[in-house]
Amino acid sequence: MSEIPTSKNDASMNISDKPDNSTENKADNSSEDNLSQISQPILKIKSNEGDINIIGKYRGEVSIKPINLKFIMANLWWEKAPELETLFNVLELTIKRALNDVYPHNKLIINYHYNANDYLEQASEIVVEIEDLNADGTEVKVEGDSIVLLGKDDRGFFKKITSFRRKVNQEIHKEI
Repeated sequence: MSEIPTSKNDASMNISDKPDNSTENKADNSSEDNLSQISQPILKIKSNEGDINIIGKYRGEVSIKPINLKFIMANLWWEKAPELETLFNVLELTIKRALNDVYPHNKLIINYHYNANDYLEQASEIVVEIEDLNADGTEVKVEGDSIVLLGKDDRGFFKKITSFRRKVNQEIHKEI
């Protein structure tokens, strides 16, 4: 036969001695709450030598879209297409695809700018920085917001020291 507690302290001790399954449920609910607290999609940009990975995240879903720079640049060279303009178009469309997989949207607004250390045809370093990204009016958090493209610098000595006059800074606003 069980004892009946005689004081308030005994009652609280008996209650705490019982196994509590509600803590397991609380842990499960807290991980679900953390996922539902992510109110905005996230875009990550990571690079390896020759590859750029565009990663879209939203509420536990992840989409990874790679861009193989060597393959794209070889095709552009073979077709004699404008390299940088086409590369920017591929980058923009890949960002849209990665976000659309995890956060379906109709309209993506992307604002970025790029800097080159010379005219684009002769530049050996181009830096692309994403300033703002919106998907159907929802701001997208961007992690790894800059991409640095480095190439062989075969400009002559005088072209290198006078390139500060030919640097290119351009802002781009696109709605996809």
